[in-house]
Amino acid sequence: MDIERKDKNITPDWTDARERVTSVYNALVVLVGEMSDKVASAENVEVKKAGRLVRYIVDMIADDDPLLLGMALCETRYDYPDRHPVNVCILSVSLGHKIGLGKKQLAELGVVALLSDIGKHLVPPEVLNKDGIYDEDDWRAMKKHTIQGCKAVFGMGDADEQLMKAAIVSFEHHLQADLSGYPKVRHIPAQDFYTRIVAIAELYDALTAHRSYAQGYRSPDRAVRILLEKAGRELDSVLTRQFVSMMGAYPTGSFVQLDTGELCIVVQRHDVFFKRPRVLVLSDGQGRPVKPFIAALSKRDKNGRYLRSIKKTLDPNKYKIDYASFFYSKPSGFRDID
Repeated sequence: MDIERKDKNITPDWTDARERVTSVYNALVVLVGEMSDKVASAENVEVKKAGRLVRYIVDMIADDDPLLLGMALCETRYDYPDRHPVNVCILSVSLGHKIGLGKKQLAELGVVALLSDIGKHLVPPEVLNKDGIYDEDDWRAMKKHTIQGCKAVFGMGDADEQLMKAAIVSFEHHLQADLSGYPKVRHIPAQDFYTRIVAIAELYDALTAHRSYAQGYRSPDRAVRILLEKAGRELDSVLTRQFVSMMGAYPTGSFVQLDTGELCIVVQRHDVFFKRPRVLVLSDGQGRPVKPFIAALSKRDKNGRYLRSIKKTLDPNKYKIDYASFFYSKPSGFRDID
Protein backbone atom coordinates (compact mmCIF):
# COMPACT_ATOMS: atom_id res chain seq x y z
CA MET A 1 0.00 0.00 0.00
CA ASP A 2 1.47 3.36 -0.98
CA ILE A 3 -0.47 6.22 0.52
CA GLU A 4 1.76 8.84 -1.11
CA ARG A 5 0.58 7.99 -4.62
CA LYS A 6 -3.07 7.99 -3.60
CA ASP A 7 -3.19 11.19 -1.55
CA LYS A 8 -0.18 13.51 -1.42
CA ASN A 9 -1.81 15.65 1.28
CA ILE A 10 -1.51 12.89 3.85
CA THR A 11 2.21 12.20 4.01
CA PRO A 12 5.27 12.83 1.82
CA ASP A 13 7.20 9.76 2.90
CA TRP A 14 6.76 6.64 4.99
CA THR A 15 10.12 5.23 6.00
CA ASP A 16 8.98 2.98 8.83
CA ALA A 17 5.91 1.80 10.71
CA ARG A 18 6.02 4.63 13.22
CA GLU A 19 5.95 7.27 10.51
CA ARG A 20 3.10 5.46 8.78
CA VAL A 21 1.02 5.24 11.94
CA THR A 22 1.75 8.80 13.01
CA SER A 23 0.99 10.18 9.54
CA VAL A 24 -2.41 8.53 9.27
CA TYR A 25 -3.34 9.30 12.88
CA ASN A 26 -2.42 12.98 12.57
CA ALA A 27 -4.17 13.24 9.19
CA LEU A 28 -7.36 11.95 10.79
CA VAL A 29 -7.05 14.44 13.66
CA VAL A 30 -6.69 17.29 11.16
CA LEU A 31 -9.63 15.97 9.16
CA VAL A 32 -11.84 15.80 12.26
CA GLY A 33 -11.00 19.43 12.99
CA GLU A 34 -11.91 20.40 9.44
CA MET A 35 -15.18 18.47 9.56
CA SER A 36 -16.05 20.00 12.90
CA ASP A 37 -15.50 23.53 11.61
CA LYS A 38 -17.68 22.82 8.59
CA VAL A 39 -20.46 21.31 10.68
CA ALA A 40 -20.39 24.28 13.06
CA SER A 41 -20.66 26.72 10.11
CA ALA A 42 -23.25 24.60 8.26
CA GLU A 43 -20.89 23.92 5.33
CA ASN A 44 -20.80 20.68 3.35
CA VAL A 45 -18.61 17.97 4.85
CA GLU A 46 -16.57 15.66 2.63
CA VAL A 47 -16.87 12.09 3.88
CA LYS A 48 -14.87 10.38 1.11
CA LYS A 49 -11.48 11.45 2.48
CA ALA A 50 -12.46 10.06 5.87
CA GLY A 51 -13.27 6.78 4.16
CA ARG A 52 -9.84 6.64 2.49
CA LEU A 53 -8.00 7.29 5.74
CA VAL A 54 -10.11 4.79 7.66
CA ARG A 55 -9.23 2.10 5.10
CA TYR A 56 -5.56 2.58 6.00
CA ILE A 57 -6.53 2.19 9.66
CA VAL A 58 -8.32 -1.06 8.81
CA ASP A 59 -5.28 -2.40 6.95
CA MET A 60 -2.96 -1.64 9.87
CA ILE A 61 -5.27 -3.24 12.41
CA ALA A 62 -5.81 -6.26 10.17
CA ASP A 63 -2.02 -6.63 10.09
CA ASP A 64 -2.07 -6.69 13.91
CA ASP A 65 0.12 -3.60 14.11
CA PRO A 66 0.28 -2.72 17.86
CA LEU A 67 1.59 0.77 17.14
CA LEU A 68 -1.76 2.10 15.92
CA LEU A 69 -3.68 1.03 19.01
CA GLY A 70 -0.83 2.34 21.11
CA MET A 71 -1.02 5.71 19.39
CA ALA A 72 -4.71 6.05 20.22
CA LEU A 73 -4.28 4.93 23.81
CA CYS A 74 -1.23 7.11 24.43
CA GLU A 75 -2.76 10.23 22.87
CA THR A 76 -6.05 10.40 24.77
CA ARG A 77 -4.89 13.23 27.00
CA TYR A 78 -3.99 15.70 24.27
CA ASP A 79 -6.36 17.94 22.27
CA TYR A 80 -9.32 15.87 23.37
CA PRO A 81 -12.08 17.27 21.08
CA ASP A 82 -10.29 16.37 17.83
CA ARG A 83 -8.41 13.27 19.01
CA HIS A 84 -11.36 11.65 20.76
CA PRO A 85 -13.24 10.72 17.52
CA VAL A 86 -10.01 9.33 16.03
CA ASN A 87 -9.34 7.22 19.13
CA VAL A 88 -12.93 5.98 19.12
CA CYS A 89 -12.54 5.05 15.45
CA ILE A 90 -9.35 3.05 16.12
CA LEU A 91 -10.74 1.33 19.22
CA SER A 92 -13.99 0.47 17.42
CA VAL A 93 -12.22 -0.98 14.40
CA SER A 94 -9.87 -2.92 16.70
CA LEU A 95 -12.83 -4.44 18.52
CA GLY A 96 -14.59 -5.17 15.22
CA HIS A 97 -11.46 -6.94 13.98
CA LYS A 98 -11.24 -9.00 17.16
CA ILE A 99 -14.80 -10.28 16.77
CA GLY A 100 -14.21 -11.19 13.13
CA LEU A 101 -15.76 -8.45 11.01
CA GLY A 102 -14.54 -8.29 7.40
CA LYS A 103 -12.58 -5.37 5.98
CA LYS A 104 -15.60 -3.83 4.27
CA GLN A 105 -17.55 -3.82 7.53
CA LEU A 106 -14.54 -2.53 9.44
CA ALA A 107 -14.14 0.37 7.03
CA GLU A 108 -17.81 1.24 7.40
CA LEU A 109 -17.61 0.91 11.18
CA GLY A 110 -14.56 3.18 11.26
CA VAL A 111 -16.29 6.00 9.39
CA VAL A 112 -19.41 5.58 11.51
CA ALA A 113 -17.31 5.79 14.69
CA LEU A 114 -15.42 8.83 13.42
CA LEU A 115 -18.72 10.68 12.85
CA SER A 116 -20.50 9.45 15.97
CA ASP A 117 -19.70 12.49 18.13
CA ILE A 118 -19.89 15.16 15.43
CA GLY A 119 -22.81 16.79 17.22
CA LYS A 120 -20.50 17.90 20.04
CA HIS A 121 -19.34 20.72 17.80
CA LEU A 122 -22.85 22.14 17.74
CA VAL A 123 -22.89 22.46 21.53
CA PRO A 124 -22.44 26.12 22.61
CA PRO A 125 -18.69 26.79 23.10
CA GLU A 126 -19.25 28.19 26.59
CA VAL A 127 -20.66 24.80 27.57
CA LEU A 128 -18.30 22.57 25.60
CA ASN A 129 -15.20 24.41 26.88
CA LYS A 130 -16.43 25.11 30.39
CA ASP A 131 -13.73 24.83 33.03
CA GLY A 132 -15.29 22.80 35.81
CA ILE A 133 -18.05 20.33 36.53
CA TYR A 134 -21.27 20.72 34.54
CA ASP A 135 -24.46 21.90 36.23
CA GLU A 136 -27.94 20.78 35.17
CA ASP A 137 -28.28 23.42 32.45
CA ASP A 138 -24.90 22.49 30.99
CA TRP A 139 -25.85 18.83 30.81
CA ARG A 140 -29.16 19.68 29.20
CA ALA A 141 -27.29 21.53 26.44
CA MET A 142 -24.68 18.79 26.11
CA LYS A 143 -27.25 16.01 25.80
CA LYS A 144 -28.69 17.65 22.70
CA HIS A 145 -25.54 16.75 20.76
CA THR A 146 -26.83 13.26 19.90
CA ILE A 147 -29.86 14.62 18.04
CA GLN A 148 -27.86 17.50 16.59
CA GLY A 149 -25.22 15.04 15.37
CA CYS A 150 -27.83 12.84 13.74
CA LYS A 151 -29.21 15.81 11.82
CA ALA A 152 -25.70 16.97 10.88
CA VAL A 153 -24.81 13.57 9.40
CA PHE A 154 -27.93 13.57 7.26
CA GLY A 155 -26.83 16.95 5.94
CA MET A 156 -23.44 15.66 4.74
CA GLY A 157 -24.63 14.44 1.36
CA ASP A 158 -26.72 11.75 -0.24
CA ALA A 159 -28.10 9.48 2.47
CA ASP A 160 -26.33 6.26 1.48
CA GLU A 161 -26.24 3.22 3.76
CA GLN A 162 -23.03 4.32 5.50
CA LEU A 163 -24.41 7.76 6.37
CA MET A 164 -27.67 6.20 7.53
CA LYS A 165 -25.72 4.01 9.95
CA ALA A 166 -23.60 6.98 11.05
CA ALA A 167 -26.75 8.95 11.81
CA ILE A 168 -28.17 6.06 13.83
CA VAL A 169 -24.99 5.68 15.88
CA SER A 170 -24.74 9.42 16.42
CA PHE A 171 -28.30 9.35 17.79
CA GLU A 172 -27.84 6.21 19.90
CA HIS A 173 -24.29 6.21 21.27
CA HIS A 174 -25.35 7.54 24.70
CA LEU A 175 -28.61 5.61 24.76
CA GLN A 176 -27.05 2.68 26.68
CA ALA A 177 -27.79 -0.99 26.15
CA ASP A 178 -30.75 -0.97 28.55
CA LEU A 179 -32.09 2.25 26.88
CA SER A 180 -31.76 4.16 30.16
CA GLY A 181 -29.50 6.85 28.69
CA TYR A 182 -30.29 9.74 26.37
CA PRO A 183 -32.08 10.80 24.26
CA LYS A 184 -35.25 9.25 25.67
CA VAL A 185 -36.94 6.91 23.20
CA ARG A 186 -40.06 4.76 23.11
CA HIS A 187 -39.95 2.54 20.07
CA ILE A 188 -36.35 1.32 19.67
CA PRO A 189 -36.14 -2.38 20.63
CA ALA A 190 -32.33 -2.32 21.04
CA GLN A 191 -29.23 -0.39 20.09
CA ASP A 192 -27.76 -0.89 16.63
CA PHE A 193 -24.83 -3.35 16.50
CA TYR A 194 -22.37 -0.63 15.50
CA THR A 195 -23.68 1.59 18.29
CA ARG A 196 -22.90 -1.10 20.85
CA ILE A 197 -19.30 -1.27 19.63
CA VAL A 198 -18.84 2.51 19.46
CA ALA A 199 -20.38 3.03 22.90
CA ILE A 200 -17.69 0.85 24.50
CA ALA A 201 -14.86 2.56 22.64
CA GLU A 202 -16.30 6.00 23.36
CA LEU A 203 -16.64 5.39 27.09
CA TYR A 204 -13.16 3.89 27.44
CA ASP A 205 -11.52 6.83 25.70
CA ALA A 206 -13.57 9.32 27.70
CA LEU A 207 -12.67 7.66 31.00
CA THR A 208 -8.94 7.79 30.34
CA ALA A 209 -8.85 11.42 29.21
CA HIS A 210 -8.97 14.67 31.15
CA ARG A 211 -12.04 16.69 30.25
CA SER A 212 -13.22 19.92 31.84
CA TYR A 213 -16.67 18.54 32.63
CA ALA A 214 -15.56 15.08 33.81
CA GLN A 215 -14.61 13.81 37.24
CA GLY A 216 -10.94 13.42 36.36
CA TYR A 217 -8.53 10.89 34.92
CA ARG A 218 -9.02 7.15 35.41
CA SER A 219 -6.12 4.81 34.79
CA PRO A 220 -6.59 2.37 31.88
CA ASP A 221 -6.92 -0.61 34.22
CA ARG A 222 -9.50 1.27 36.29
CA ALA A 223 -11.37 2.17 33.09
CA VAL A 224 -11.47 -1.52 32.15
CA ARG A 225 -12.99 -2.36 35.54
CA ILE A 226 -15.62 0.36 35.07
CA LEU A 227 -16.54 -1.10 31.69
CA LEU A 228 -17.00 -4.53 33.27
CA GLU A 229 -19.18 -3.02 36.00
CA LYS A 230 -21.43 -1.53 33.31
CA ALA A 231 -21.52 -4.67 31.15
CA GLY A 232 -25.02 -6.11 30.81
CA ARG A 233 -26.71 -2.85 31.80
CA GLU A 234 -25.27 0.18 30.05
CA LEU A 235 -22.96 -1.77 27.74
CA ASP A 236 -23.33 -4.93 25.71
CA SER A 237 -21.93 -7.68 27.95
CA VAL A 238 -20.43 -9.92 25.24
CA LEU A 239 -18.77 -7.07 23.34
CA THR A 240 -17.46 -5.53 26.56
CA ARG A 241 -15.74 -8.76 27.53
CA GLN A 242 -14.24 -9.01 24.06
CA PHE A 243 -12.95 -5.45 24.42
CA VAL A 244 -11.43 -6.17 27.83
CA SER A 245 -9.79 -9.31 26.46
CA MET A 246 -8.35 -7.20 23.63
CA MET A 247 -6.96 -4.59 26.01
CA GLY A 248 -5.52 -6.89 28.68
CA ALA A 249 -5.38 -6.34 32.44
CA TYR A 250 -3.04 -3.37 31.92
CA PRO A 251 -3.97 -1.73 28.60
CA THR A 252 -1.40 -0.06 26.38
CA GLY A 253 -0.78 3.42 27.73
CA SER A 254 -1.03 2.44 31.41
CA PHE A 255 1.58 4.22 33.54
CA VAL A 256 2.80 1.77 36.16
CA GLN A 257 5.31 1.24 38.92
CA LEU A 258 7.04 -2.14 39.14
CA ASP A 259 8.01 -4.04 42.26
CA THR A 260 11.57 -2.93 41.48
CA GLY A 261 10.47 0.71 41.87
CA GLU A 262 10.93 1.43 38.16
CA LEU A 263 8.39 3.66 36.39
CA CYS A 264 7.09 2.39 33.04
CA ILE A 265 4.53 2.78 30.27
CA VAL A 266 2.76 -0.36 29.06
CA VAL A 267 3.40 -0.64 25.32
CA GLN A 268 2.05 -4.07 24.34
CA ARG A 269 -0.06 -6.71 26.05
CA HIS A 270 1.00 -10.33 26.32
CA ASP A 271 -1.22 -12.71 24.36
CA VAL A 272 -1.27 -15.30 27.16
CA PHE A 273 -0.22 -13.63 30.43
CA PHE A 274 -2.52 -10.61 30.52
CA LYS A 275 -0.91 -9.21 33.68
CA ARG A 276 2.58 -9.39 32.19
CA PRO A 277 2.76 -6.97 29.25
CA ARG A 278 5.84 -5.46 27.63
CA VAL A 279 6.69 -2.11 29.20
CA LEU A 280 8.86 0.87 28.36
CA VAL A 281 11.04 1.52 31.43
CA LEU A 282 11.60 5.24 32.05
CA SER A 283 13.30 5.36 35.47
CA ASP A 284 15.37 3.28 37.82
CA GLY A 285 14.16 2.03 41.19
CA GLN A 286 14.84 5.42 42.81
CA GLY A 287 12.84 7.34 40.22
CA ARG A 288 15.86 8.67 38.34
CA PRO A 289 15.39 8.93 34.55
CA VAL A 290 17.14 6.29 32.45
CA LYS A 291 17.57 5.76 28.73
CA PRO A 292 14.22 4.11 27.90
CA PHE A 293 14.28 0.39 27.23
CA ILE A 294 11.70 -2.31 26.61
CA ALA A 295 11.25 -5.01 29.26
CA ALA A 296 9.06 -8.11 29.01
CA LEU A 297 7.36 -8.76 32.34
CA SER A 298 6.96 -12.41 31.38
CA LYS A 299 10.72 -12.94 31.66
CA ARG A 300 11.94 -15.11 34.57
CA ASP A 301 15.28 -15.80 36.23
CA LYS A 302 16.92 -19.23 36.30
CA ASN A 303 14.85 -20.17 39.36
CA GLY A 304 11.57 -19.42 37.60
CA ARG A 305 10.89 -16.15 39.43
CA TYR A 306 9.64 -13.17 37.45
CA LEU A 307 12.27 -10.45 37.14
CA ARG A 308 9.70 -7.66 37.21
CA SER A 309 6.02 -7.38 38.13
CA ILE A 310 3.56 -4.51 38.16
CA LYS A 311 3.00 -3.15 41.66
CA LYS A 312 0.45 -0.42 40.93
CA THR A 313 -0.81 2.02 38.33
CA LEU A 314 -0.12 5.76 38.59
CA ASP A 315 -1.54 8.99 37.16
CA PRO A 316 0.94 10.05 34.43
CA ASN A 317 -0.18 13.67 34.69
CA LYS A 318 1.38 13.91 38.16
CA TYR A 319 4.71 12.91 36.64
CA LYS A 320 4.46 15.08 33.50
CA ILE A 321 4.90 12.08 31.23
CA ASP A 322 4.75 12.82 27.48
CA TYR A 323 3.44 9.50 26.18
CA ALA A 324 3.84 10.19 22.49
CA SER A 325 7.48 11.26 22.64
CA PHE A 326 8.46 8.07 24.45
CA PHE A 327 6.22 5.66 22.57
CA TYR A 328 7.13 6.98 19.14
CA SER A 329 10.84 7.60 19.45
CA LYS A 330 12.94 5.79 16.87
CA PRO A 331 13.55 2.12 17.70
CA SER A 332 17.30 2.81 17.88
CA GLY A 333 16.58 5.05 20.86
CA PHE A 334 15.58 2.07 23.00
CA ARG A 335 17.37 -0.90 24.42
CA ASP A 336 15.26 -4.05 24.24
CA ILE A 337 16.07 -6.65 26.89
CA ASP A 338 13.34 -9.09 25.84
